[in-house]
Amino acid sequence: MGEDFTMKFHPKRMLCLLMALCLAFGIPACAEESDLVKLQERLLALGYEIGAADGIAGPKTSSALFLAQTLLTEAGNEITPTGSPDAKTVGLIMREENAELLRTLREGSWGTRVKEAQTKLISLCLLRGSADGKFGLNTQTGVLAFEEQMEKLLPGLIYRDGRLTPGEYDLLMSNLGVYGFEAPIYFDDEHPGNLKESFLYARNACLINAVTGEVLFEKAADEQAEPASTTKIMTLLTALSMCDPDRTVVIPEAAADVPADSTLVPISPGETMTMRDLLYAMMIRSGNDAANAVAVLCSGSTEAFAEKMNQLAADLGMKNSHFVNPHGYTEEGHYTTARDLVTAARNGMTQPLFSRIVTCLKYTLPATEKRDPLVLTLKWEIFDPDSEYYIPHAAGIKSGYTSSAGFCYVGAFQENGVTLIAAVMGGPWRNMAWTDLKRLFAYGMTVMKE
Repeated sequence: MGEDFTMKFHPKRMLCLLMALCLAFGIPACAEESDLVKLQERLLALGYEIGAADGIAGPKTSSALFLAQTLLTEAGNEITPTGSPDAKTVGLIMREENAELLRTLREGSWGTRVKEAQTKLISLCLLRGSADGKFGLNTQTGVLAFEEQMEKLLPGLIYRDGRLTPGEYDLLMSNLGVYGFEAPIYFDDEHPGNLKESFLYARNACLINAVTGEVLFEKAADEQAEPASTTKIMTLLTALSMCDPDRTVVIPEAAADVPADSTLVPISPGETMTMRDLLYAMMIRSGNDAANAVAVLCSGSTEAFAEKMNQLAADLGMKNSHFVNPHGYTEEGHYTTARDLVTAARNGMTQPLFSRIVTCLKYTLPATEKRDPLVLTLKWEIFDPDSEYYIPHAAGIKSGYTSSAGFCYVGAFQENGVTLIAAVMGGPWRNMAWTDLKRLFAYGMTVMKE
């Protein structure tokens, strides 16, 4: 009981403890620091982002070794992926003939090259999601789609396995347009009349002549999809069919009953304003709080208002739509199509107040008992003459985005007596939606002149 505690840490015991710790972390106790530095330098040269070659076998070095061992094992080498630098693993990694194999990107890879590959796959419309630099199942699916297309264009030169060899990586990052690969980044905007479905980023699209309703271009236009906040087109239409815009209203408690990450105006329960101001706020700021308030003020509840939205949709001939809320937040059973969205927008643009609201870029909400005047401004790039995405003659109508819906937009275009309305849904990024809109409007003007 009275033994000095420090006496327990005999040098031999210390050595045993060190060896035990090394084995626990997969690091051989006999590894020299200088040898580990050389191994880390080799891993860095092969593209493994492990930080500095500091002789410390931390988690990143262990992960890189595990990935390298996995690749070597798949190539027929008899080693077990452990993340530890055993002599056989080190020898195989150091061999120059294994360099190409070890630089192959596969599930489990990470880093800058993975992020660059993901970004290119997204631009080719072969990958949905973000370029996070982590090679997972989603990225593997995108690589398989790339390999499948290249097999058709370059028969016999691509092996379809969901991995990117250095050669395939270089091919992916090259100008695939020279091989006849059709993708949005390879479209010649100097010839808008040559537009095809494959040259749009959006999963779904529809372009119509707003005067006649004639469909000029479509891409999966009847496929049911999440509309995100483009839902508010129907909310506005339904509200205008039911309420007096000059009526003074008191914001109900339901305005605050929205998902935590909702876009807000903001408005507060108990606040007094006109319905007209509330509608402008809902459309310009895309406030889910305003959408809930509109629904409850018109129908008593969001559920009852959704029923009215569906009745109106049916009356307008929107055959593939169903709404369960007034704001567009992802919810089971809430969907529409690109064709139905342009149908709703076309109907709305014939109504003066709807048209004024959805084409307004700046609106001031008068002061209320709960706040000072609030200036609402819409600053989308397509309305900014200094932006590369500026679209002259574009007008309104509504955007929408959620992580599952992607970026959606419904917009109008007016030039030389021609009015077009387009909807794009499921775009990867906002600027890609602007590119799609510009191409659709240019295509529409081209075919209208023929």
